[in-house]
Amino acid sequence: MKKAKGLIAFISAVMLLCVTSAIGAYAAGGNADEGTVISGEGAEQGEQGEQEEPELIDIAGADISCTAKLVYDGTAKAPEVTVKYKGEVLVKDTDFTVKYTGNTAVGTAKATVTGIGRFTGTAVKTFEITAPTVSAPAKLRCTDANIHIIVMRWNTVTGADGYQLQYYDPANKIWTGTKNISGKSGYYKYDNSAFAVGTTYNLRLRAFKTVGGRKFYSDWSTAYGTTDPAAVTGIKESSANEKGYTLSWNKAQGALKYEVLRWSPVTGKYEIIATVSTNKYVVTDRTPGQKNTYKVRGIRTVTGNSTVFHGALTSFKAAAACSKVTGIKATARQGKVTVSWLPVEKANGYEVYYTDANGNNPVTLATVNANTRTYSTTKLKAGQKYKLKVKAISKYGTAVAKSKYPSGVLLRVFENISYNTVLDNYYSQAAITVDNGHGYVIPQYLKNNLNYHLTKLGGVVSFAMLDLDSGTLIASNGKYYMGTASTVKMPFMLYCLNEMESGWPTLDTTMTYTAQDYHSGSGIIQTYNYGTVLTIRDIINTIFDYSDNIGYYMLQRQFGIDGYNKFISSLGCRVSMNYSNRWGYICATDSCKEWLKMYEYFDKGKYGTFMRNGFAHSCASNFRRGIGNKYTVYSKCGWTEDLHHDTAVVEAEHPYVLISFTNRVSAGRLMEIAQAADAIHTDMWNYFLK
Repeated sequence: MKKAKGLIAFISAVMLLCVTSAIGAYAAGGNADEGTVISGEGAEQGEQGEQEEPELIDIAGADISCTAKLVYDGTAKAPEVTVKYKGEVLVKDTDFTVKYTGNTAVGTAKATVTGIGRFTGTAVKTFEITAPTVSAPAKLRCTDANIHIIVMRWNTVTGADGYQLQYYDPANKIWTGTKNISGKSGYYKYDNSAFAVGTTYNLRLRAFKTVGGRKFYSDWSTAYGTTDPAAVTGIKESSANEKGYTLSWNKAQGALKYEVLRWSPVTGKYEIIATVSTNKYVVTDRTPGQKNTYKVRGIRTVTGNSTVFHGALTSFKAAAACSKVTGIKATARQGKVTVSWLPVEKANGYEVYYTDANGNNPVTLATVNANTRTYSTTKLKAGQKYKLKVKAISKYGTAVAKSKYPSGVLLRVFENISYNTVLDNYYSQAAITVDNGHGYVIPQYLKNNLNYHLTKLGGVVSFAMLDLDSGTLIASNGKYYMGTASTVKMPFMLYCLNEMESGWPTLDTTMTYTAQDYHSGSGIIQTYNYGTVLTIRDIINTIFDYSDNIGYYMLQRQFGIDGYNKFISSLGCRVSMNYSNRWGYICATDSCKEWLKMYEYFDKGKYGTFMRNGFAHSCASNFRRGIGNKYTVYSKCGWTEDLHHDTAVVEAEHPYVLISFTNRVSAGRLMEIAQAADAIHTDMWNYFLK
């Protein structure tokens, strides 16, 4: 109001100056007629006096308003301003003007109102420019991982232009590793070499919008993520048995637990069979020799997340132990130890080894393939006792499972002295003697018992018992020769077999029964008609079943006697057969040599199995009757009006040849001789192995 009063005073002064000037002009030379006449209205105004102009209104007293908050969108904000003065709405640019400042960025802006016309002065009205709203990402979570990768997912934020991801470094206590993620995806594969294997990290994520070249962020969302544990290493199998084994492995870095998977041939995939918190798993549901493939991996979980994070799968092949080996037999003959056994299902091989007599200090002799059933060695020291053992091996991949084993076969290794040397060096005498006995002496009561049955009916007995494992010979009149009776049919068949090894004739070659073959006595062919056609197999069977004399003559016609004499001589036996004496002579030690060759033929000959079966069931064996079902007895006996013989290999645990030629007929006597001889044989081996 002071400025308004000053203006009025100024105008009054100017008007006064003008009036004074007019009066001065009149006084200088004018007159009333020529000058200005003040009358009428002017006179009235002069009479009324000077009027004041109205005062200007200060705009600060007005009621000023505008929008209080505006959202920043990158443009200058100029909200409309309303000005009221005592209820009157003032007009912009007539009553006031508006100038905006600070209205191009987020924050507090100003609208400055300046009065014009009848208003004067200024007033300031503030308003807020707020940042654009960005929602925080929801359901932030870790969904996958690798050893240096954490995969994060979240629900996308509407309107967001991207996201920012960080993880917390607990060592330095800072949020770091910032990743700005452009685009609208709710997925990020966070690959960071700083991530440790199998480690849990706290991660946070926020969304952003870019407005006017500026980024505006949401609040942070946080969640735990993890890298995968390291791959499992060092898987191995131990403690294998017929029902399973223990799988163990090195602890994997970062693994909280482990999953064990096994391949299922039913489903055609690996299936989880166990989740364990230690680095081993015991398998107990397998069958003997069963082979399976496994995979093992470490796993982790994180707080607030049901996802299981897996390390890499590591494969392993495992095998259950096979059933124990059965049927183990061992011989130690002439310095050579031979072990045999029965096959084991699913075995990939066998381990042959020995221990001392007490089962201690095992030493592996050999590992053989699955098709092998026997093993021989000369490495064991003569004069020592050993237990020979065999384990079945089940192999799959690197896993090797060995079967549990029986107690083993106890044997003693003897010096390498040939059977023929023992037999040839024997000095024949009526007394019962022991040759190559390795210190064994027959107890007197057993010797008396055998001697009683040898001499029971009087006459002479050529007796020999040759143990094949020790080479021990027990004999009486062992080189006393007498007629062969039908025992000669065994070595003659052996000769025929030897001839057939070349491929002709064969067991299926035919012969026709003729009158020149006829012979009385034992047999079945004599009941056939001349002209009957028989195979050599048929003929040999008649000898097994009936001790057939005609069959014997037919073989002589086919193979000849001269060849037989050469063959029998090659065995170290006395030649005593010719066409006038088609039976010859024999003693116990020569018969031993013949049976040694036949017993060898059982295993090595072309028709070995056929001959083994035949002699195991041959007719009229008194030795077999005397020993009973205790052992298998391969026998060929013979008898006439004056002779009663039996010859055999007794397949005891330690086989032996048993020969008894008697010139006093008695079947019962031969049975008793067999029993007495077997009692001595048992006692002898008790001595050897004690």
